[in-house]
Amino acid sequence: MLSAWARPIPARFKLPDGTLPLVALVLLLVICLGNSTVAAQWVPGANGLTLLALVAALVMGILALIRRLPGSVALGIGLLLGPVAAYVSAHGTLVRSHPDDPGDPLALVGVWAGRIVSGEAANDTSFYAYLLCLLFWVVGGWLCWCSLRWRQPLLGLVPGAAAFATTVLNFPADQNGYVVAFLALTLGVLLWTSYVRQIDSARRRRVRLSGDAHWDFWESGVVVMAAVIAIGLILPPLSSADRTVDIENGSFRGWAELQQRLNHPVAFGSGATGGTSTGFASLARLAGPIQKTSGVVFTYTIDGSYGGPRYFRGFNLDSTSTGTGGPSWRYSEVGAINLPVEKDTAAPYAETYQQMAGGTFKLQMLKPPDRAPDVLFYPGTLLKADRGAVAHNYRGGQPPPSVVPADRLDTLDRLSVGRNGGAGSYKVSVQYSTATEDQLRTAGTDYPVWLDAYRNFAGAYRQGADGAVPSPTTSFGYRSRATLQRIQDLARRITAGRDKPYDQATAIEAYLRSNFQYTLTPTEPPAGVDPLEYFLFTSREGYCEYFASSMGDLLRSLGIPTRLVNGYGAGSYDEKLGRYVVKESDAHTWVEAYFPGYGWIPFEPTPDGTYFPIPRGTTAAVCAVDSEVCNAGDTTGAGTGEVNPRPDKGDLLGGDAGLGGGGLSRSPVPGGFPVVVLGLLLVLAAAWLAASRYLRPRTVSGVWKRVFLLSGLAGVRTEAGETPLEFGARLAREIPEAARPARELAERFAIAAYAPREVAVGSRPGVLAAWEELRPLLLRRVRGRVRLAS
Repeated sequence: MLSAWARPIPARFKLPDGTLPLVALVLLLVICLGNSTVAAQWVPGANGLTLLALVAALVMGILALIRRLPGSVALGIGLLLGPVAAYVSAHGTLVRSHPDDPGDPLALVGVWAGRIVSGEAANDTSFYAYLLCLLFWVVGGWLCWCSLRWRQPLLGLVPGAAAFATTVLNFPADQNGYVVAFLALTLGVLLWTSYVRQIDSARRRRVRLSGDAHWDFWESGVVVMAAVIAIGLILPPLSSADRTVDIENGSFRGWAELQQRLNHPVAFGSGATGGTSTGFASLARLAGPIQKTSGVVFTYTIDGSYGGPRYFRGFNLDSTSTGTGGPSWRYSEVGAINLPVEKDTAAPYAETYQQMAGGTFKLQMLKPPDRAPDVLFYPGTLLKADRGAVAHNYRGGQPPPSVVPADRLDTLDRLSVGRNGGAGSYKVSVQYSTATEDQLRTAGTDYPVWLDAYRNFAGAYRQGADGAVPSPTTSFGYRSRATLQRIQDLARRITAGRDKPYDQATAIEAYLRSNFQYTLTPTEPPAGVDPLEYFLFTSREGYCEYFASSMGDLLRSLGIPTRLVNGYGAGSYDEKLGRYVVKESDAHTWVEAYFPGYGWIPFEPTPDGTYFPIPRGTTAAVCAVDSEVCNAGDTTGAGTGEVNPRPDKGDLLGGDAGLGGGGLSRSPVPGGFPVVVLGLLLVLAAAWLAASRYLRPRTVSGVWKRVFLLSGLAGVRTEAGETPLEFGARLAREIPEAARPARELAERFAIAAYAPREVAVGSRPGVLAAWEELRPLLLRRVRGRVRLAS
């Protein structure tokens, strides 16, 4: 009978007990970490992170299991392979970004060393793709090494958990399933490692563990794991409600910000300078791929009704020039005049605009943009603020007719708002235009002289009867003459047959929204090609800065006074806080054109699915302010040219605009890989609990039924007419390692079955004790038969 079983594996090739389940759990955890980061899309070209991390885990796992290999040597091998594996994974991205790099490895290392020393690598997204690949080689390899060689998975989780926490906090969209899977798998790895270490410790001390010791450990662990999964699926932080603002000042947020700075050369909210993260900035830079960040900037409430678009202006971008970052629209302090705005005093205007309505906003600034800590943000046109301020006005060297409209409004009350400059609360009263399309269409072109700076196309054109015409005495410092001419020719084609500035503006807005695609990762132009020209005539894809800059140039080429505005969108409503929350991801750039008698009118050329064309003549809010029920007939926010005012209600109202500004969406239900993992874990947990309960009966008859079941599965079936003692003796012969508990259980069962009641009752503890010892031996024989059959 024994010859039928598989031959034992030589000791030198035998894996330590518990290795295979631990390997499976670690690999699933690596997949979870990798897929979560891929879903966040920190940098373009990072889709191979999961495969790279798995390769690292397998390589370091094999090295960890070769016990004769010194640990220092194995770790050295992993460190040497890391840079090479990361280069192979990021090779496509590196080649696309630098097609002229040498193929010789030594020469290539020298080239990149020069870029790192010069600081050029800090602005290179392909370099960050390489660093991310290198990080995930460490994530997968270190986790597998610590788990298999040192049996210390918590130490191995440090780099992976740091990357995962940063991803989940900054990019909560579509991360719910990964969070729950990470919790369950981490708990599984820790439980299994602890179990195996306890067994090893007991064997080294020659302590004999009862069968129930194993079952009690795992039954408790499975219950805890199921509870973690259930809590993770039910609690709001892992479902649909975003609670980022609740932990804004916590240590977890601070750690995430540190990680963000390590991955991006731009601090939170400082805007795109040389990096790839979004934020508030003083220019509309066409900087290639960007990544949205989710830090909270401010919250606000509305007093009364407000029906205007909730675009919170920070900088008016009036000038066009070439500087750091290339040709762009910029906020200019050259020639600016700074004038005071008294607290709670109506700011003087040189003009009185028709068709205006107003409202009041209360803002709580939580984290001012790093490069504008004193800026007061407000929608529409400022009437007054509850604090003293300074209005910065740009007029191209011409004296302004009055204080406002301000191109930038800075608070003076620094002492009342603490150490963070603009951090603190303030209230502003504002106005917005309710002019209809017909009124704007008939506004005419009688522009004041001080608007000439806003009609000057790229600083290289003068105004003529037929719009902007080249000035023979002006250098073309903003964009090349050929590019400017192409832009003007395109504007004339788009507006052919339309002679009213409003019709021309809406035609250009519609052209950009219907013929171009919104993306955070636009195709980068070849070296030496103007990015705006490449956007308009080749790629036709970009984010809000591309669309706003294009519309601004097209309007100015027709002689229409135009400016861009950098600020923030409407944000999203937080039920718990009872106010709207505006994040860094809500940073936005839009266009404003001037119409005599009506002032600056906003336009929205960005077709991101979040912002929409602004209807004219609106006087009432689409939703009752902070109400529980929003107007279900307008879930897109089209009536205000902004994100759905209650995006957290998106699933109920028919659409969810996500974080705002980028058309991102969040799903409260895990999907894809996490669903499979969670479903499998729940099924396994339920099966384990059922088997545990079944194999631990509390009655003598229940024990005897389980003996028959497991014995049959082990190959020892009952025979007709066989007494309990005869069956116990045969079971002892067929399975020698179970001889003693088998005979003891049979004897005690015979007493329980046939002895007088007072004697039979006393045999129950003995039956249960014998079963606890016999059960693992029978299960081991069953597993052996299964392996042999397979």
